[in-house]
Amino acid sequence: MTLKLAMNGSLALRKLNRYLRKNVKDQSSSILRLWATQCEFVFAQQLRRSQQILTHYAKIWEERALRELLRRVRGQVQRHAKGFLLSSATLLSFDWERERIELESVQEHMDDFQFLERLQQETIYCRKCEKRKQIDSRVEGVSYCCCPKNVTEMLSAERNAYTVWEPYIEQPRMITWRQEVKPGLYAYKVYVEYPDVTAEDFLHVQIDVEYRKKWDNTAVNLEIIDEDTSKGSHSHVIYWEALWPKLFANRDYVYNRRYFVDRQRRVIMIVNKSIEHPKCPAKPHTQRVHEYWSYMVIKPTTTFNKPGVSFVLTYFDNPGLSIPKYITTWVAKKQMPDFLNQLHQATLNYAKAKKQNETRIIEFWDKHKDPGFEYPPDTLLGYSVEDFSEAQKEEESSLQKVLIDKATMPKRELQRELMVDTAKPSGDTVCEDPGTSIDDNNTPKKASWWSYLYSYIYFL
Repeated sequence: MTLKLAMNGSLALRKLNRYLRKNVKDQSSSILRLWATQCEFVFAQQLRRSQQILTHYAKIWEERALRELLRRVRGQVQRHAKGFLLSSATLLSFDWERERIELESVQEHMDDFQFLERLQQETIYCRKCEKRKQIDSRVEGVSYCCCPKNVTEMLSAERNAYTVWEPYIEQPRMITWRQEVKPGLYAYKVYVEYPDVTAEDFLHVQIDVEYRKKWDNTAVNLEIIDEDTSKGSHSHVIYWEALWPKLFANRDYVYNRRYFVDRQRRVIMIVNKSIEHPKCPAKPHTQRVHEYWSYMVIKPTTTFNKPGVSFVLTYFDNPGLSIPKYITTWVAKKQMPDFLNQLHQATLNYAKAKKQNETRIIEFWDKHKDPGFEYPPDTLLGYSVEDFSEAQKEEESSLQKVLIDKATMPKRELQRELMVDTAKPSGDTVCEDPGTSIDDNNTPKKASWWSYLYSYIYFL
């Protein structure tokens, strides 16, 4: 049975083989064409499908790229939103009415010398022996306290508005205090005496930016970019790029400067405050200092144009990075005294150039001369325009009264007063016209020649 099935299967395979060889051989070209057509159809379908897939994903990635671009732009706008708003707000002009430093906002600093007296008593004088405490080093000519350290610490343990200022540096004619405003950032208060410069010269050296370029080697760039045209304002916006060591970027400042003259208290104050200005956007190669302020109160020993001046400078600036303590100590103890010495020498050179009639110095002096006397009274504390006019009238009336009294004085008394001799009788009196006199009968007659010099001698 098995043999029979095997034989039948073998016969069937032989018949199939003959049929396939005969038909394939006869129709091979037709079969090949059908197969090629089928392959082309399948390949075309796959290619079209691939193109559709690529087009679809290309659209998706374009949308994602656009969304990513918009996201980044939005982030940049939000990051610089403050700068954009400030720039757009001040695009047309700088609003001096809003940005001007008003006297009321800085009036408390006019009393810095009174504050300094109390500050010295509270921080650098021993309460037991009333002698000076040693700060960082001894200065020749100063008598220092010799009390035990624990006694002085116990007596100075009380904390108040004065003791928050820590005595920091002492040099001849200079003492510096500091107060921590932010962690690692200090405000400094400096007291300095210059016995050989005048308050006028010292003020002009402070406000003359062109002259400062000559003596301050740390000023990389310094210029006035805006000026308040209001009469008696004395306000300017200044750009200042300060030189920093090679490992750091230079710091630049844009600040509003104004100075006041108080004739009643006999002080001059210069105020600087950082500000934004459309003409001076931040530059990529420098680090902009946005927190900066300073108050300098200048007080002459006698008058504004006599040698002898002292000043109190209170200032703070945030350089925008955390500086190691040893660097800030080096800057405060080395650079600050060096700068003040340069400022002192620059003032002496300024006065010398003025005496030698240097053209640019004289022009600047004529523009800003005689602070405290010829400046408009609206910048002076305690004076109004009406008070100033009334004071002028009172002065003129009192002067006229003195002249009339002198004119009606007997000549012999006038001679004694003026220390001159005359041969005229003592009954003659000097009238208001210096060319005539009046005798006892009220008859006008010619006076002596010296009466023509009366006005000149009187004012001498």
